[in-house]
Amino acid sequence: MNAVIQVSDLEIEKRLNGVSVNAQKGDCIHVIGPNGAGKSTLMTAIAGLVSPDNGRITFKGKPLEYWSLAELASMRTVLAQQLELSFALSVSEYLSFYSISESLIIPSMLETALEIATFLNKPITQLSGGERQRVEICRALLQIWPQLLKGEGIAILDEPLQGLDIRHQYAVATLVQTLCSKGNTVIMSSHDIGLSVNYCSQLWLIQQGNIVASGSPSKVATQFNLEKVFECHFSVNQKNNFLEIQVCAPITLE
Repeated sequence: MNAVIQVSDLEIEKRLNGVSVNAQKGDCIHVIGPNGAGKSTLMTAIAGLVSPDNGRITFKGKPLEYWSLAELASMRTVLAQQLELSFALSVSEYLSFYSISESLIIPSMLETALEIATFLNKPITQLSGGERQRVEICRALLQIWPQLLKGEGIAILDEPLQGLDIRHQYAVATLVQTLCSKGNTVIMSSHDIGLSVNYCSQLWLIQQGNIVASGSPSKVATQFNLEKVFECHFSVNQKNNFLEIQVCAPITLE
């Protein structure tokens, strides 16, 4: 099977060191690693927002640079880490820029997970951090909603769970899983290891610009790998189809 996204020997000075990974159609990929490991750099490179010094990225079998910006915008969407917006548009006005219909219609699947209907008329500048993040996730998915409905979408989400309460973290993780089950491909970064290992089909573990391990969660999220990368003591237990991961002892401060 040809990869939807293929990354070969990707290098960006002081940030990525010869990274090679790929994503198949329908993959739900979570990228984990400590701060400064290179997660965001890898995501922005795959999205085509930063040029690598060396290496190659292909989308659907063609070099990333082959696709026009308009073509990329129609088939892949990007959620960057939250930026502050100073304009006082309402949520509805903001999202309408990305809606395929003349009047804003939030697909029921998005509303069920994100619950933004209650503040559609509220100015973006008055939202809490978590509310704003839910709006940004909705914005990103609305951009390619026709492709997502066909199971042909690609979503690159940098820390989509950031700032969300626990209920909405799991709602978004479930939403992403559901989209992937329809054939869409999602790559998202996360700091919640316990959630990620149970809501992804593939896990990429990154440290200091290198992919330490990639593959199924049970293969990647071993006690050895996690302790090596995060420098904490971990307990990893498989219970039926659930991976239970706990930090037993962080770094001791003396």
